[in-house]
Amino acid sequence: MATLREIAELASVSVATASRVLNGSAEKHPVSQDVRASVRAAADTLGYTPSATAQALKQQRSKIIGVIASDILDPYFAEMTRGIEIEAAKFGYVTILANANRDPEQERTKFRVLREHQVSGIVFCGSDIEGSPGTAQLAREVNLAVRAGTRVVALAPRGFDSTKIVIDNAATAYELTQYMLSLGHRKIAFIGGIPGLSAAEQRIVGYRDAMFEAQAPAQVLGLTGMSQESGKRAAEELTASTQLPDAIVCTNDEVAVGVLAHLWTAGYKIPEDVSVAGIGGTRGGAVFGLTTMTLPLVELGGLAARYIATAGGSSDVPAPPSFELHIGSTSAPRGRSD
Repeated sequence: MATLREIAELASVSVATASRVLNGSAEKHPVSQDVRASVRAAADTLGYTPSATAQALKQQRSKIIGVIASDILDPYFAEMTRGIEIEAAKFGYVTILANANRDPEQERTKFRVLREHQVSGIVFCGSDIEGSPGTAQLAREVNLAVRAGTRVVALAPRGFDSTKIVIDNAATAYELTQYMLSLGHRKIAFIGGIPGLSAAEQRIVGYRDAMFEAQAPAQVLGLTGMSQESGKRAAEELTASTQLPDAIVCTNDEVAVGVLAHLWTAGYKIPEDVSVAGIGGTRGGAVFGLTTMTLPLVELGGLAARYIATAGGSSDVPAPPSFELHIGSTSAPRGRSD
């Protein structure tokens, strides 16, 4: 690969001038248009490519956006990450994805490594697990980094001082539960979550609020995970009980798919016997015709990437996009059609 010295010799300028033109520092040290054109022409002739590492060191930031996902196997986070990747590419950025396995200690380690690589910003795709070892330490470390100028964006509820672009989790579950109630269901169970996981806890609050307003009994179970497997196990326990509820609201689409899998296997008809709904609007839920509160996850990720990539522009934090109900695996109780 051609060197700066070779470019400078061909353009008949100093190495310092060639560096200013090609490495983005000509604004601080003005260079005439003729000299700039001569240097770029020489670079094109010799096939010169600027060193991304050198530019990152000089600017104290690279064209890389770090993404810390709670669980890369969860389609919810995959959709967010896809949105980050698509939008980042529009600005000439690339992304580095780090899987944290819902572990604050892993988040902290990966946050440090991403900062060491001079990334332009870091996006957290998952929420806090309150009381989990390492959560408080992670928050302190992120707070210090933000005060030092690191651009951090959270796309889920977080206890640290970052930019937050967060959809109202309580509202999603509240509105979904209200929809179930509007169909005429009164025995509605809520399945799924992890104790202390902020997003799940907020969805439970939204469900309970809707049930309380309707003076209907609340039933929360299956707080052992956010996966298809945990949803299936919870549904197995539910069908083994004395009486199945009329409807089930799930904390996310993955849990709902697991619930559907067990109910179908056990011989139940959906939605004739039981109405089932989730939250997320992921592709997996769409395949099964799931009623879901669709969250604009790709758009949400894109907003985070754009906010980081345009750090030199407007500092206004974008408002989170709105969610909407998609109807599929739900209906009025038997004997009622209104």
